[in-house]
Amino acid sequence: MNKQKYLYLTATPDQLTALVSAECVTLTAATPNEHGIAVSETCVDVSRGAYLKSCTGLLFEATSLAELCANIRSADLHADAFRVSIVKKPRRLNVNSMELARKIGSVIGGKPDLTHPRVVFLTVVTAEKIWFGRLLSESDGMWLAHNQRPHVTSSSLPARLARVLVNLVVTPGDSLLDPCCGTGTIVLSAAHNGIRAVGYDINPRMVGATIKNLQHYGLEAEARLGDARQISEKFDAIATDLPYGISLVKDTFQEAEILANLRTLAPKAAFVDIRDLSKPLEDLGYQIETIIPVPKQTIVRRIFITANGAQ
Repeated sequence: MNKQKYLYLTATPDQLTALVSAECVTLTAATPNEHGIAVSETCVDVSRGAYLKSCTGLLFEATSLAELCANIRSADLHADAFRVSIVKKPRRLNVNSMELARKIGSVIGGKPDLTHPRVVFLTVVTAEKIWFGRLLSESDGMWLAHNQRPHVTSSSLPARLARVLVNLVVTPGDSLLDPCCGTGTIVLSAAHNGIRAVGYDINPRMVGATIKNLQHYGLEAEARLGDARQISEKFDAIATDLPYGISLVKDTFQEAEILANLRTLAPKAAFVDIRDLSKPLEDLGYQIETIIPVPKQTIVRRIFITANGAQ
């Protein structure tokens, strides 16, 4: 018996191929192709996705519309209040989406409802293949709202990047530490995704901003005043945008103390920095699993995914 397969669609932003692929592989165990399509035997609720957009339980794969319609008829597929949605990859593909949806819908038993469907049948069309299945989940896109949080700084992480960081190291139900939380972008994303999040910052104004941002969205998480060098609580993972202001760049000893302490607090971590942290992390006993470039205009952030050796 063939195992059930699931089709995932990802966003395909320029220059962020490595980041999108890393999130998709982490969540689905499958690598997206050049069109942002990944097929996996793993079913994941992608409501928490950043660049992962949808999960569809595949019913049929075909090389032509005629073959797909024959498969649907043969299976006697039936659904009430359904809609057929078409996704073309690439978008410029010369296919009439409305006509294709009409022809597919005509061989599905039951009544369509284009406005308030209870079932959505997603059809993904490429030049070589057609995938057809039942849409199971979609990203909630909440990172868009989190980008409008009331308290930010010029160096605050974009909320979509924060959501990726969270997805790379934890799953709902885990605990996450952001030891340099700033205005709380990572803490917000984690709390929204059902993760027990704790943020620390040495600056009381940043702690206050994180608390206000959490309150603004009605989210529960902890924001504490504290030095990252002195945190002792254990977590499932760490995710943080390391501060790279002038004072920290000058004080490499302080940075080493922060990283040395964090290594004992969780078995894995995701660090964001514009600098190459490879040698400092390795010198402190971290095992770097991957480095993901995140270019934006004239700067390139890097995400360092590490195994920390903590038990």
